Amino acid sequence: MMLPAFRKWLFIALASVLIISQSGCTDMKEMKDLNYATAIGVDYKDGKYHTYIQMVDLMKVAKTEGGDTSPANMWVSEAEGETFNSAFFDVYKTSQVRIIWAHVTAIVLSESALEQGFHEILDGLTRYHEFRLTPWVYGTKEKISDILSVRGFFGQTSLDTILHSPESVFQQSSQLKPIEFFKLAKQIYEPAYTAFVPSLSVNDSQWEENQIKEPKLSVNGAFFIKNKSYKGFYSRKVLEGIRWVIPKMARIQVLIPSEEEPQFLPVFEDPKANYKAKNGRVEIEVEAKGYITNRDNNKTTNLKEMEDLTEAVIKKEIQRLFDLSIEENTDFLNLEHTLYRDNWKVWKKNKHLTQESLKSIKVNVELIHSGGSKNRVLEMDYMR
Repeated sequence: MMLPAFRKWLFIALASVLIISQSGCTDMKEMKDLNYATAIGVDYKDGKYHTYIQMVDLMKVAKTEGGDTSPANMWVSEAEGETFNSAFFDVYKTSQVRIIWAHVTAIVLSESALEQGFHEILDGLTRYHEFRLTPWVYGTKEKISDILSVRGFFGQTSLDTILHSPESVFQQSSQLKPIEFFKLAKQIYEPAYTAFVPSLSVNDSQWEENQIKEPKLSVNGAFFIKNKSYKGFYSRKVLEGIRWVIPKMARIQVLIPSEEEPQFLPVFEDPKANYKAKNGRVEIEVEAKGYITNRDNNKTTNLKEMEDLTEAVIKKEIQRLFDLSIEENTDFLNLEHTLYRDNWKVWKKNKHLTQESLKSIKVNVELIHSGGSKNRVLEMDYMR
């Protein structure tokens, strides 16, 4: 018969063995044993979806003091499938280890993928629990593998480019506002709303490293989508007027009176656009306070004249974009959505944008200082 004391120690020994054997999560992988997707590209050609996966060596990105300081490597894969999701399963054939999708912060869609329709892409990405709804979304007319392979400065990876971090550049110079995946989905399914996706291109002429051309990403325009209809691509130059009517624009600069004959360059921070609709017509009012950053000559020195010139240029940019809206049947200014929200019954009788849809454009500009003295705002009455 087993003694009580011996049984007690035997129980403790068995319990210890069980606790020690269960103390580690046997199914937990270390960071180095996983692949982390950082961007997804989607193309559509020859009747198939082509998906591109960008992976960055996050172990190198998270450098520690005294550790390896060599640049982090980047990989881009291409796979194809009959459907959007089946193309992803093709990637798994060569992924070597499990791919984690929770770190994707950018999605790039080719023009043909946008033409094919946003719905299948939205459906595919939102059905898997690892995908977040916050990646930045872009379109492109160029090879997606080229877009995903562009590096940042100083040997940094794509994570330090506008592909993954567009906000900082947008805060300095705003025109085509970057958009997150969930906001784009909301806009595309909003009745009478025309959404846009900024377009990325590779600029290989502006920067050099040690006198060798180095490609950098650039926003060169935007693709427009109204509900399920693809409306086309328009260049950044053509879309100048859109910057005055988009909410929460950070900083806008404009050459007055034109790029061809510039006299001065005012900069406006946080301009406000207000839409008012009545009887099937929309009135746009823009309020902008800014400062002058430089003056190339002294043709216009009176402050009131400078403000009048600036107001005329802004008004012209918006009017030009409205005229293009009529010509292209693409509502860049989203007047249709304003009319839809103001009076649904009137809008339903006539959904088409006409010259009568825009009642007026009012622009109020105030130049409050001369730039260099921003920190101690000077009265500019002496210029009036």
